[in-house]
Amino acid sequence: MTTELRATLADHAAGNFRVMMNLADELLSVAADRELARLDERLFLDVFTQQPKPKPARR
Repeated sequence: MTTELRATLADHAAGNFRVMMNLADELLSVAADRELARLDERLFLDVFTQQPKPKPARR
């Protein structure tokens, strides 16, 4: 895990250790599935960036 990712996790968790551990657990699970050797901010963005939902078509 890079130093930048550690700082990002700490900032995103806003001091809540439980949230930080859950975020790190999710990242570790995804990294294991993808067989990544390094966890970095790119992985964080891939996992936690929300995709915009398409708007329903108007009638």
